[in-house]
Amino acid sequence: MKKKHAGKCILFLFMVALALLYVIPFFMMGLGSFKTQAEAARFDLALPSKWLFSNYTHVLESGKIWLGYLNSIIITIPVTVISVFLGAIAGIVISRRNDKLSQGIYYYFIFGLTLTLQIASIFFLLQYLHIYGTFFSVICIFISLRIPFTVMTFCSFVKGVPREIDEASIMDGCNFWQMTIKILFPILKPIMVTNVVITAIDVWNNFMIPLFYLGSAKKSTISMVIYSFFGRYNRDWQYVFAALMLVVLPMLIFL
Repeated sequence: MKKKHAGKCILFLFMVALALLYVIPFFMMGLGSFKTQAEAARFDLALPSKWLFSNYTHVLESGKIWLGYLNSIIITIPVTVISVFLGAIAGIVISRRNDKLSQGIYYYFIFGLTLTLQIASIFFLLQYLHIYGTFFSVICIFISLRIPFTVMTFCSFVKGVPREIDEASIMDGCNFWQMTIKILFPILKPIMVTNVVITAIDVWNNFMIPLFYLGSAKKSTISMVIYSFFGRYNRDWQYVFAALMLVVLPMLIFL
């Protein structure tokens, strides 16, 4: 018993230390966003000598943060909703069928997890389709990248749901869509929430895809705005910290 108790204490201390590795930089960034330039450049956890809320006002007025928010929302919401919905439907169908076709489709999606983004070929494809530089093109790219992971997770989760639930709902007169939306979706809520969170964070923080395929400063996402903002204020860390906090806060509130 003493060995088990000691093992749990060691594990607890290890998890606390691991959590601090993530929490301390966040607190340092949060405190630094209210400091003066000299205080923020120290990168410590000391409280500000004077709380400067004007740092956030300056960032909001000069950093085009609102434009970045709007563009990121335009991309993030459709990608999250469509990829999770399509992934859930595909996962349900594939996991409930035992034929070779469904197995082949499943492995096709799994193979998609191993593929990397082909920047040049996608660029020429978007130009050929005359959709380069549009939000629609970036949304399609994100959906194609998120679907394999979503399908895999839903397939694994749905296999743990008894088939008797499907049979009972069909006997009660439900068609496929009624059974899926009214019966299975509530049961799949844990994996749906997981995929929504992972997809939203991934799309919101992504920098490379909007940079390559939007091609316009007016369509810059929040990550691109912060990058350009950091280039202008690479020595004014109080403004950089304030801008980063404005990027992180929506995801923290969402979680």
